[in-house]
Order: sequence, then structure tokens, then C-alpha cells
Amino acid sequence: MPVMDYKKPGDAYNNFNINKVAPMFADPKIKFTNYVSTNENTYSAYVSDVLNVTDKLLVMGGIRVDRYENEGTYYPSKDSIAGNYNQTAFSPKFGMVYQIMKDRISVFGNYMNGFSNVSGSDFNGNTFKPNQANQYEGGFKFDLNKISATLSYYDIQVTNITRDDPDHINYSIQDRTQVSKGFEAELIANPISGLNIVAGYTYNDSKFEKSNANVQGLRPTTAGSPRTANLWASYRIVNGPAQGLGFVFGGIYGSEYYQTNTTTFKFSIPSYTVLDASLFYDQPKYRLGIKVDNLTNI
Repeated sequence: MPVMDYKKPGDAYNNFNINKVAPMFADPKIKFTNYVSTNENTYSAYVSDVLNVTDKLLVMGGIRVDRYENEGTYYPSKDSIAGNYNQTAFSPKFGMVYQIMKDRISVFGNYMNGFSNVSGSDFNGNTFKPNQANQYEGGFKFDLNKISATLSYYDIQVTNITRDDPDHINYSIQDRTQVSKGFEAELIANPISGLNIVAGYTYNDSKFEKSNANVQGLRPTTAGSPRTANLWASYRIVNGPAQGLGFVFGGIYGSEYYQTNTTTFKFSIPSYTVLDASLFYDQPKYRLGIKVDNLTNI
């Protein structure tokens, strides 16, 4: 038996020699029956167009169709196929932009639909339908020369999500719904020559509207932080002997979020703030820079 070097525990794996096991694969008496094969295909087609109804009104529309074919898994040892299914889904989208003040202030709205394939079947043998996601969004855009901003509100509902079947162990049912609502704000400013400021804030309220009792009405762990923000400022000297010298300073913030969130147990990650800074000297033929990440280490 080889001796394990605990200072280099990976050596036993890294020094693996296939020649030592080659005779086993060459032995005709040994048959390998765990071989399986699968065949999946996706076919898609879409059409989309944007119409300039007036010089201030733009309308967009489109539709996409996807055909997913899973021929199942072939088991040579049994000469049988299992798990084959087909799914077809249509995904429409619509949008509109109206310029209240041409090239200055706009209002927009859109609707989008998406889906993802779901494999498997329920206790009665019914093949699961694709997940469906419907998104509605609306907001304003501003462009006032040195300042531009976007404010938007969204509402996303995802249906046909599978969950544990409460009546049949090891089976799933497809009636879970997840809702996500919130708003986003972004600001870009260039108040003086060489100075750029970017700021953003998002708020997201996400929850299971229909699910198992232990997570009903609670925030999904995949939703992340409900509140996030970022602020960055950069300045570059544009004239004089120090032309090209500049700095960047900013950071991001994330509020507390759950890694585990049920009625019986909760585990969360505290809010965090990360601040970064860099100093640079930019010239036509070269660039020098130094960067420090996570200045406050919190």
C-alpha cells in the first residue's frame, strides 16, 4: 500500500498511471454496462421590428418560438429509452418609447416573456411544462447634457416552478410561483471637464407566492440582497504639466441577505460595503497605475 504524504495529499492522485489499470479494460471477460447516451435538440425562430410611428414615438414588437426535443436516455444494458419529452413555447415582447422632450426626457414601457425547459414528470406521469417568466417594466430617461439618469420600476412573475410534492415522496408538482418587484435608479454626471460620476441604487422585493409551507411568502435565497448601491468618481487632469494624472474612488453596498430562509431556520449574511481606489498616469504610449481593493476591509 502506498504511503500518504500529508504535506502533499494530492500526489497520490496526480501520480496516477493509467498503464496499471489498462489490462483490466483489455480483459474481454469484463463487460461495462453502465454506458448511456442522450440526444437533445433545440430549434428556434424569431421575428422583431421597431416602428418610428412619429418623430417622438417608437414602438417595438416581436415574438420567438422555441421547440425543445429530448429523445431521452438510452440504456444499452436494457436496450430501452426513458425520459423522452418535447416542449414548445412562444415568447412575445412589446415595447414603447415616447420622447416628452425630444432627445431630453423620455418615458418607456415594455413587456417581455421568457421560459426555460423543465425535465421530469409528476406522480401521474404528466410531463412538466416550461417555466414561464413575465416581466413588465416602465420608467423615465433623462439626458440633460452633463447629467443623464434612468428611473424604472419592474414586476416579474415566474410560474410553473416545480416543488416537492407534499402527498408523494420523491415526486414534484408544478405550481410554485415567484414574484419579484422593485425599482432601479442610475445617474451619470460630468459636471466639469475630466470629472465623471456614476451612481446607482436598486431595491428588490422578491417572495414565493405559492410554495411549500416552510418557505411560503418568504424571500428566495437566490434573490440576493434586497438593496444594493454603487458610487464611483473618477477625475483626470486634462491640461497642464500634470495632464493624464488621475484617480478613481468608489464602492458598492449590499444589504443583509439570506443564505437559508425558512419558517424553522434562517441564516443570513450581514450587509457589506466595499471601497476601492486607484491612481493612474495616462499617456498616449503608456499607462501607469496602482490600485487598492477593499480599503476598509468590511
